[in-house]
Amino acid sequence: MKTSKMLQASVAAALLSAAAANAAVIDFDTASVGSLAYGSLPFPLSLVNVYHGTSYTEEGFTLTSSHGALVHSLFVPDANNILYRPAADSLAMSATARDTITLTANDHSAFSATSIDLSKLLLLGGSVTFYGAKADHSATVQQTFNYTGTWTTFNFNASFSGLSSLTWQQGPALGGKFEFDNINVTAVPEPETYAMLLAGLGLVGVAARRRKQAR
Repeated sequence: MKTSKMLQASVAAALLSAAAANAAVIDFDTASVGSLAYGSLPFPLSLVNVYHGTSYTEEGFTLTSSHGALVHSLFVPDANNILYRPAADSLAMSATARDTITLTANDHSAFSATSIDLSKLLLLGGSVTFYGAKADHSATVQQTFNYTGTWTTFNFNASFSGLSSLTWQQGPALGGKFEFDNINVTAVPEPETYAMLLAGLGLVGVAARRRKQAR
């Protein structure tokens, strides 16, 4: 009986660890940001001091820009920036004005969005609407957050699960431009993964009952 309970606990732990292992935080760490271009913009844009690119990959997810190579698309201001003033103590990302940003999993698997940190960049605060496309093509969900000059964590509602992509648009050049950081996402395991683990738990239960009946 003790062995059976230990096996059940092990399978349950495996289920929990499978979910936890797929959770990630896209926080624009120095190592990943270093893969972007830097200092290659023409004067006077070269004075802005940003890491920039048309796409960015971290933690098995990729952010892409709708503007291609226009100006600096996705960009991360550094500490010596003379125009964009990062509000965070660590690195955070922004984008070209009116740019549409799309987040997808590198392996094209479904994922859930849990939360994101937002703060204004430059002059004014504002609002941004996030759109989540369901992986099963059933619907597109949306949620709007109002950001200010203070870094704030915004939580997505439960409908932002089973997504194939998450998109949002940067504000205008001066008013309503914002930074984003700490995107919490969780990749959804393939159904077969959970099916195998649950089947294992079921077999443990069957074995335990047989041992009990044999006594």
